[in-house]
Amino acid sequence: MRKFMVSLIFCLVLVMACSTSKPKEEEPSPDEITFSGNSNGNRRLPDSPYGYEIWAAGGSDHKITWYGPDARGGAAFRAEWNYPNDFLGRVGYFWNQGKPYTNYGDLFCKFDYTRSPNGTGGSYSYIGIYGWSKNPLIEYYIVEDGFGSSVITTGTTGGTVQGSYTLDDSVYQVIKNTRTNKPSIEGTATFDQYFSIRQSRRQSGTISITEHFKKWEEMGLNLGTNMYEAKFLVEAGGGKGWFEASYLSFE
Repeated sequence: MRKFMVSLIFCLVLVMACSTSKPKEEEPSPDEITFSGNSNGNRRLPDSPYGYEIWAAGGSDHKITWYGPDARGGAAFRAEWNYPNDFLGRVGYFWNQGKPYTNYGDLFCKFDYTRSPNGTGGSYSYIGIYGWSKNPLIEYYIVEDGFGSSVITTGTTGGTVQGSYTLDDSVYQVIKNTRTNKPSIEGTATFDQYFSIRQSRRQSGTISITEHFKKWEEMGLNLGTNMYEAKFLVEAGGGKGWFEASYLSFE
């Protein structure tokens, strides 16, 4: 009997040891929030100065996951898309306060990310700073990278080249395009687009946002008097892919 009891106690101790040493499954941070769907307007993020938007036409299972105000710089997110006609996921400043960009000081964005390979963003793609202004209505891009195999040109943006300038250790080519009766933050409208496209693509660094705006003004490309937003964007015109920010913050 004594031997039986000793053996039983030994087995119980062994079972408890095995159960406590078993690794736990990794759980999401309580600050992580995932947004999905085909249309989701500008929304504020909790306990954060930032907002987000996810928008898609066509496809399914598109989503972005924000990692919370205390993780990876505070604006970091992951984006996933699944064969959309057009997908946009973005996180950053959302104002719409009736004030020009000069009201918000010198804006910078620091970023570091990985992404799915070239060819996973469809027929066009843009990664970088994105936003709108009102009065007049302008859609703008500062493009740092994309999912294509070459530097973006007017073949995907449309419009005409306005010139170029050097900033943040690279040449940026500037393109102006006009969209007629197309979706916008004010419904169907006609508006201009400004593109500054980096000629040496990168996946980490600092974007001097305000300095880009000043360069545009020198070319006669003025933003509206109501600065609506300035966000870090991932846009894909098709394909199946992902984007993952290891660090993303605005200053």
